[in-house]
Amino acid sequence: MPNTPPLPPNGPVEPSAPRRFTDLLRNGRYQFTERELMEHLRMTYRTIKQREAEPSTLTVAELLRVADLLDEPVQSVIAVVLAEVQANAQTVVDQKTRAVK
Repeated sequence: MPNTPPLPPNGPVEPSAPRRFTDLLRNGRYQFTERELMEHLRMTYRTIKQREAEPSTLTVAELLRVADLLDEPVQSVIAVVLAEVQANAQTVVDQKTRAVK
């Protein structure tokens, strides 16, 4: 009787999607140099770093350029940014709540 392959882990195995904007730029499918990012996104190095630190400051035009550069649907890029902004806002609320107690 042939050996059967081991059973897969419980539940579907999904690739871990980047959860932060900086992960999209730095650890996605493509690897870019700082110069390539600056040229394609039409941003200075300093602006890119500011957007990574605070993605809520991204403009619609910048989100469209990021999606184009990464060859991702703009909705996916916006979803990652929105999730990060919401998580950051919740962290601030939690910190304020603890400070009041």
